[in-house]
Amino acid sequence: MKSILAPTDFSACAFQATEAAAKLARRFGAALHLMTCLDIPENWRQLSARERAQMPEAQQRIYNAEVLFNDLRNRFSDIEVKTAYCGGKLNTEVKQYVKRYAIDFIVMGSHGVSGKNEYFVGSNTQKVVREIHCPTLVIKDRLEEVNFDKVIFASSFLENERVPFLQFKDFVKHFVPEIHLVEIHTSSLLDPPYFLSHEAMEEFRSLCAPFRCETHIHRNFNVERGIRVFAEEIGAKLIGISNHHRHPLKRMLIGSNVEALINHSNIPVLSIDYEKASAPVS
Repeated sequence: MKSILAPTDFSACAFQATEAAAKLARRFGAALHLMTCLDIPENWRQLSARERAQMPEAQQRIYNAEVLFNDLRNRFSDIEVKTAYCGGKLNTEVKQYVKRYAIDFIVMGSHGVSGKNEYFVGSNTQKVVREIHCPTLVIKDRLEEVNFDKVIFASSFLENERVPFLQFKDFVKHFVPEIHLVEIHTSSLLDPPYFLSHEAMEEFRSLCAPFRCETHIHRNFNVERGIRVFAEEIGAKLIGISNHHRHPLKRMLIGSNVEALINHSNIPVLSIDYEKASAPVS
């Protein structure tokens, strides 16, 4: 991991994520990229000095952002910190930034939302997870220390989950973790037979070596709630899940377990992109 991006709006929630990103940057020897989207014209950098001079409010917003960035640079003076501001929509700008600077990992905070906003509007964090092909760690509360030594990976454990799981393992291996593999059964006709679930999970257990690994089939009426309940029961410090991108209509009608976890889990969630996952690189 060479580059970590922490988008921020300088709120308390965003600062908690920035702080966690800085701790990860120290641990991995990575550069920390901080970016913010401001209420300024999208083409600000293309405007002439005269045109910019006619927008004092935009200039003030940029100045304020630079002051806050400078404070963060001083706070994290022991690591390499790069900063950027932009106009436009956050998810669009993050997507471009990730591609331009070959970002390996994103860290974001989330207040969480509820009700229809989960499916019709969504938070900026949801949109980033939904649209950007990059592992994304989402946190709700301040992490006193970044020590993911007890983690769960929730999955159906089909063959196409293998690479996302190996990416997850490649991240958590640095914390010498105790890994718990969990599949949630909802008493639905779509649930696979127990023996097939156990068989699939045993194959994934072999991938966990040399770390301690346990397998679980947990019952709940809802997959997302089942993951949260199980994680809380065992005292997990991180939830890993691969990101199945859904068609917008299907997401509205069925929901996304990843986005629901981001909204409701108080335990950090690491979303591994399902469609674009590639072989892990240490």
